[in-house]
Amino acid sequence: MPSALVALVLLFQQTPPKPAFQGDFFGEMGRAFCVIQKVDVDAKTVTAKLDRDGKIVTVPIKDDTELHVRDSWGELTDYYPGQHVMLFMYVDDDKKWTYPRAIQDDIHMRARHGHFAKVVKIDRDAKTYATQREEKDNKGTVTKTVDDAYAAAAEVKVWKGAAAAGFEALKEGDEVITQLIEREGKVVAWEILDKAGDDAVRAAQDERHRKDQDEQGLSSYVTDVEVLSGSLQATVAWSASERAKKDLKVGATVTILPEGGKAFAGAVCSLQGVDSRQRVQFVVNARVAARLAPGQSLRIFLPGTGPAVPEGRAGIPVPKK
Repeated sequence: MPSALVALVLLFQQTPPKPAFQGDFFGEMGRAFCVIQKVDVDAKTVTAKLDRDGKIVTVPIKDDTELHVRDSWGELTDYYPGQHVMLFMYVDDDKKWTYPRAIQDDIHMRARHGHFAKVVKIDRDAKTYATQREEKDNKGTVTKTVDDAYAAAAEVKVWKGAAAAGFEALKEGDEVITQLIEREGKVVAWEILDKAGDDAVRAAQDERHRKDQDEQGLSSYVTDVEVLSGSLQATVAWSASERAKKDLKVGATVTILPEGGKAFAGAVCSLQGVDSRQRVQFVVNARVAARLAPGQSLRIFLPGTGPAVPEGRAGIPVPKK
């Protein structure tokens, strides 16, 4: 065997494989702008009408679907009929949609891509405005100019800070992003935000999401369970991982609520970062563990939030002396 090949074989033997971003699959994933028609919280589905052809689709929402609202994280209840969003979809071997990796409203999608555009024309009487922005390559060279025109909803809000104003607050030269909504069959501007306005609505949504997590728990799901030892491994969804990393401490005992079941206690054994999520190992009562299954949805309440920590048969087992 040639020495170079031997060296290559030895290198692979000594270097264990590890997960890495797979750009080819990323490129195959579906992307579509659409208007939400219905949100079914109980069934965990979103029904939407695609911009490109008007097709109506219903997609399942998984525990690890990223739900982005107002340049922050959100819950399924934050979406509403008429709202314009982007679906970012996983696909199967035939490139057919399976479920969303992410749902992003216009505010989040435009802000995170830096798509603030300069207002170049306003018609106060018609309540319309036009914007223009430039796209540049990594050398700063303009590669594309994007022109857009909008009709504003009668009750449009213009955000240039913590308080919203009306259409009269929009000025030529403002650099803004727009949240669209469908009204009477027409897609119109619902909210217009400059960078200060985006900062304000993001801060408000951050706080709202934090309160939702305090009341509803951190969205998670069972990764693995071993019944007799009472070992529960749970993965915390992207939307809640930052709080789990910050506020869940080894040794803490918390309340956990499984989907369709009764609350039980879990004692934190360890936390491990997995991509941008957190994987948590708990000790739970074996009687509880026997009712759990991989993939089952959970809500993990941080210390000091949610219902009281259960005791007895749903509590932490007492070690025998």
